[in-house]
Amino acid sequence: MSNGLGVSPAVMINRLVDRAATPAAAQLAKVAELTMSLQTAAQNEQAKAALLSPTGQADATIIDSGAVVDRLI
Repeated sequence: MSNGLGVSPAVMINRLVDRAATPAAAQLAKVAELTMSLQTAAQNEQAKAALLSPTGQADATIIDSGAVVDRLI
């Protein structure tokens, strides 16, 4: 298995679903749940960064690898 940097976010979410031993009938719902959790965590991180920024603005978190997914979820 490769490390989180070489894995796309979608693949990492699917791996998390697989690791949780989610039944086949509930896998799509679990993927949707984790995707929403990822988006919420990214927005929370951006809001926290904006509070610490002198301008009150912060760039959105770039979710470009499985490592970022692992860190946020």
